Amino acid sequence: MDVLTRAALATTVGVVGAVLASLWLGLQDPYWAGLSALIIANVDRTALFTKGMLRIAGTAAGVVGGFYVAQTLEGVRVAQFAAMVGAAGFGTWMRQRSPYAYAWFYGALSFLLMIATTLMTPSDLYLFAHYRCYEIVLGVVAATLANWAIGPEAGLFPAGLARAKVTTSRQEAGRQAAAAMLGCGAIALLWTWFDLPAFVQVLISSLVVIDRDLATTVERARQRLLGCVIGGSAALMIIAINADDFFWWIASLAASIYLSARVHLDKVSYAYVGTQSAVAILTTLVSTGPPAGIEPPLDRAVGILIGVAVMEATMWLMAGSFRPARAVAAPDPPSAGQGKETGKE
Repeated sequence: MDVLTRAALATTVGVVGAVLASLWLGLQDPYWAGLSALIIANVDRTALFTKGMLRIAGTAAGVVGGFYVAQTLEGVRVAQFAAMVGAAGFGTWMRQRSPYAYAWFYGALSFLLMIATTLMTPSDLYLFAHYRCYEIVLGVVAATLANWAIGPEAGLFPAGLARAKVTTSRQEAGRQAAAAMLGCGAIALLWTWFDLPAFVQVLISSLVVIDRDLATTVERARQRLLGCVIGGSAALMIIAINADDFFWWIASLAASIYLSARVHLDKVSYAYVGTQSAVAILTTLVSTGPPAGIEPPLDRAVGILIGVAVMEATMWLMAGSFRPARAVAAPDPPSAGQGKETGKE
């Protein structure tokens, strides 16, 4: 069995295992655990281990810090918006300039989502914080164990945490941070005026497409949109055939994640399409079991589209027309020294 096949199979086992474990434990949104397992997936075991540990550390710090700040700012909308915009800019800057970019970015993103939760449903703040931590940790553990058991070089342990090499200039990092702040502020205002669906998905989608330069950001946004359409359409077809049968649901989920993972993990310029196809499949197919209805997953899909559209529009306003890059930059924060990076939510 070749390396890519083994890695895709291990990713599938990790993602599906995380979803099933979340269901068994009664967690709030099992698709978060599946997404966590998917996003850290990597052919390189040391890169996977590094991403997993940094994801846990960043999420825990962001959730804890965000929980207390969100409580303090509850009801003061201007301060809440300012905190969200500041977190978006700071997280994007550190993503480009820190050797531990993955932890900083997900810490800032988790902080931002805690503030967003107080805007929508402040009474759910503790539950959101509680369940997100468990779901993220569960996804990382599932992906790590699956890769160790059946992935490439099964049975070997990682070399430890890898330290990334910073390759983005201060000037370019500043441009990306400014774009993140403008995009986040625009989304907050749009949510206030039009009550956008899936506010959390809109925020996440707007920030994860930002890359180390404006051209690759636009190309990455296009691939995210294409992947979302492909994965969402496949998931809707699965639901249309039989939305209620558990075995059909889990078999279809595993098969579609495996096919997406082969693209997600491959060294091709369109790998991010596979990443986002798998993301769309998870957010559409996974609820507290098979999807109970079509409205929640459709809202999440629309949220992804809105977030990408707002950020791409922000980039065009900042820079005007420019030629997109021929290949998409590494989907995760630049991490030379962490192995091949393969995408994130």
